[in-house]
Amino acid sequence: MSRCSTTSSRSRTSTTTPDLTDFVETPGRFMDPNAGTIVVKTPRFVLVAGADGVWAAVEAIRLQDGEAPDAVAEVRELLAPTGGRVVSWWVTDRATPEDVEEQLLAAGLEVVADDYRLDGLLATAPPPDGPPEIEVRPATTAEEWAAFRELQDGVFDNPPERRPTREQLLAEFPKTSAVLFGAFLDCELVGAGAASPSSRGMLLWGGSVRAAARGRGCYRALVRARWDEAVRRGTPALTVSANDRSGPVLRRLGFEKVLEFRRLEDVTSSS
Repeated sequence: MSRCSTTSSRSRTSTTTPDLTDFVETPGRFMDPNAGTIVVKTPRFVLVAGADGVWAAVEAIRLQDGEAPDAVAEVRELLAPTGGRVVSWWVTDRATPEDVEEQLLAAGLEVVADDYRLDGLLATAPPPDGPPEIEVRPATTAEEWAAFRELQDGVFDNPPERRPTREQLLAEFPKTSAVLFGAFLDCELVGAGAASPSSRGMLLWGGSVRAAARGRGCYRALVRARWDEAVRRGTPALTVSANDRSGPVLRRLGFEKVLEFRRLEDVTSSS
């Protein structure tokens, strides 16, 4: 029973998984569109975006030589009805053509120096439990969802133009397929972490803990909660893109590097 409010059960079962390199590179390939998520699968790329809000991802980039300008324009057109957003293009060594990064940069994308090289990590075995004093539970109301998401934006210090409004967050809750967990210490919300489901596993995003609560096992507890959710859904695998700060922590929790991403950015606007 929850010490503060609601409860959530945990499963500890694990099964053997097949090669999941495609899942790590392209989680969106194994997702279905819904009221809250746009999923577009083409031979040239896979696009995943929130139907409202500020984020989008372009994965599995397989272009022919010279197609970069058309591909960038196509993605912008697909996202135009939803307004302004930040589009991450996730380039890997599997992307084509060989100089696709240079061609995308020439087509208007940019490098953000401190958010450029990230590792694609995978876990297929249970990570360790969090400490018993940390309670982790999913958002079950729009108000909880908004509070958890606002904590994420605050910890990451996202600028206002890259944060959904309170109204957008409240509207997001009934439409999203993602699960968002909050971590509580002494009944105070101190951390949050989300996961988007797919037929192969869950994509982790937004793992964040307030500075005053770090070193207490909150992040570990958030990872374990999302693993248990993946197992509950019958897809025991987690993938995440990790920078130099989160990568070492995740490796200690059992994640392994599968590939490397080079993230390019396109900031679009409806204006």
